[in-house]
Amino acid sequence: MKALLKRIIFVSAAVLFFTCSEVSAADISGSGILTSRMQAAMQRGDFRQAIAAGVAAESHLAEKGPLEDRITVLLRLSSCYQSLGHYRRALDGLKKALQLTGEPGGNPLRPSVLCALGNAYMLVEQLEEAGNLLKQAHALSIGEGDVNASASALNYLGNLNVLRKMYGDALVAYTDSLSLAKEAGNQKLTAGLFANTARAMALNGRPEEAGRYLGLAFQAYHELGDSHEKAYGFINIGQNYRTAGISTGKPLFREEAIRSFVEAAAVAERVDDRLSISYAAGYLGQLKEDDCLYDDALRFTRRALIAAQSAGAPESLYLWQWQLGRLLKAQGNPEGALLAYKGGVYTLQSIRQEFSGDCKIYNQLSFQNVIEPVYLGLVELLLRQADLSEAKDNKPLTEAYLIEAVRNIELLKTAELQDYFQNTCVTAVKTTVERQDITIRNTLTVYFIPQPDHLDIVLGSPAGIKKIRVNVDRTTLTREIREFRLLLEKRTSREYLPYAQRLYDWLVRPFERELSSQEIDTIVFVPDGPLRTIPFSALHDGRTFLINRFAVAITPGMSLTDSRGVKREKVGLLLTGLSESVQGFPALPYVPLEMKTIRQLYDSKLFLNSQFRIPLVRKELEVSPYSIVHIASHGEFSNNAAETYLLTWDERLTMDQLEQLIRISRFRKTPVELLTLSACQSAAGNDRAALGLAGLSVKAGARSALATLWYINDQASSDLVSEFYRQLSDPLVGKAKALQQAQLTLQKDSRYQHPCYWAPFLLVGNWR
Repeated sequence: MKALLKRIIFVSAAVLFFTCSEVSAADISGSGILTSRMQAAMQRGDFRQAIAAGVAAESHLAEKGPLEDRITVLLRLSSCYQSLGHYRRALDGLKKALQLTGEPGGNPLRPSVLCALGNAYMLVEQLEEAGNLLKQAHALSIGEGDVNASASALNYLGNLNVLRKMYGDALVAYTDSLSLAKEAGNQKLTAGLFANTARAMALNGRPEEAGRYLGLAFQAYHELGDSHEKAYGFINIGQNYRTAGISTGKPLFREEAIRSFVEAAAVAERVDDRLSISYAAGYLGQLKEDDCLYDDALRFTRRALIAAQSAGAPESLYLWQWQLGRLLKAQGNPEGALLAYKGGVYTLQSIRQEFSGDCKIYNQLSFQNVIEPVYLGLVELLLRQADLSEAKDNKPLTEAYLIEAVRNIELLKTAELQDYFQNTCVTAVKTTVERQDITIRNTLTVYFIPQPDHLDIVLGSPAGIKKIRVNVDRTTLTREIREFRLLLEKRTSREYLPYAQRLYDWLVRPFERELSSQEIDTIVFVPDGPLRTIPFSALHDGRTFLINRFAVAITPGMSLTDSRGVKREKVGLLLTGLSESVQGFPALPYVPLEMKTIRQLYDSKLFLNSQFRIPLVRKELEVSPYSIVHIASHGEFSNNAAETYLLTWDERLTMDQLEQLIRISRFRKTPVELLTLSACQSAAGNDRAALGLAGLSVKAGARSALATLWYINDQASSDLVSEFYRQLSDPLVGKAKALQQAQLTLQKDSRYQHPCYWAPFLLVGNWR
């Protein structure tokens, strides 16, 4: 699901929408009945039918049609695929089209193809590649005197600058593009550019000027012939009016927004565009919701639902199911709201299955604003129903609601990781979480669900499942977490301690009775958002740290974790790492000692310094089974998975490459049980980077991972990791227990008593 279509890009006020002109601003037309059917379907927004006709047309043209017509069909196919969110298919088609254009200057359609390809790369957030292609398109179009293609390239470059938050540069590009579009008489592109300019101005803090340009966009679209694109343009204008008004904190542009959506609906009715009708009606309902006119909002929302169902458009349908849930909840109808939210989540799950062949399924902003809240809204309603059942002393029903809430949290956790790693292949180990998955002997499973005004904690223990409410609001909790994390890294100060104690009071003390009464020795946390950025081991009860009493592990989700215990017999260990300074990174002089200590405990193969190269490691993993892979090298987890890496001798190992290496052993008798990264880090306050760290073992295909939240003293890291392996060499000691003992051992060293040294080590995934 990430970049859920062009549709979702304009769904919320926080998200960008870029109006695209036709596949190319150049006058390129197809031929034959199939291409005519394709164009007609695109005109009414029926992209699935357009694709069916386009695929047949492209196949026919590949055999005996004009090359230009085939390229045109490929361009239009890519536009349809993008509209349905199938970005990989769009990219594949555009790459094929680019090959067909031959060398620069050899085909007049090449600038248009470069434009479309640059736009496609923008949608999958590969901005550098997008910029290079769009600059090529602009330069080539100028050289060939193609004014339309030059205007399109500048429009897309403006969009790229908006994505980079370079609003001044974006406005310069839009102004230049607008001048060329007018010169060429390209009315569609002119209309889109007015809207894009308005959007950039609103984002740049100039809402009144944005309103003026939206008025120009409205007039420009009004003069165009009826089509899906025209309806879509009015929808875009309406959403931009709403966004500009919200940014002022005043009720500005409400009537203009309503007028735009009404006009969109009228155009869509005339061309039988059910999809645009659903968006126009749905956004009218959203405006009424803003004004608390719930009866009117329900009327428009139900119309949007019917239109989305008629169009067979789940990407639109779930939005109005979610909106219906919000409205019914506001009207005091929790049962109806619950059904609506369940429908929204069900639809989102069906979309995820449809997109299983595509890498890009959401974009980051759309996920945070119009996907995550659907899951969380359902969870909140289920927890409320659990409270009502508990008040009636109905324990079975209470637990049933809690189990259902946990299952939906797990669906969200899986979706989050797919969003971060840009890959639907990051899938759950279990299709659903059952009671026994979170009620494990000697283990307490802890889910945190921050709400605006309180914190919900759901516990799974041998005694069953229960919920605890903690009176701390999300803003206060997040502020304390941020300060705690920053102060933990100040190794010469104990300023962290008050924060460690307050966080303990909120996050652990509420369930101390469960810890003491059920012989719990391990706590498995399933953290959310900012909570992923801190080590729970360093929370303090006023006398001692949590790690002094319990082994601690984290998991991105119990459905994503194989929690079964595995009998460890002969352990093979692949050791890799760097001790020398390479690629501008400092040396890690204690790595050789770390390796030497580990090799005394296990059968192992060592790839150090110049031997630590990806091809050599891949070859070794192909021929020899290893249950532990250890990487002692610099690494950094970024908020973008594509920028997350581990350093090798001569390059940077990406998460995709790491996955390919580890999954070599996936179907062997002894797959990789543990992946250790002993010198990685993620930035303080970066929740998405911490999400990547939490999902490391899932992505790589290992059952568990040992990694660090921040980079620490090389010698301290070496000492702790060596002790961890020493503890783990006892087959009766689980991984969480081994880490606990290693952390306690480091605490006893007067040099490393501060949690800065021992706390950043996290065990992720299977803890046994």
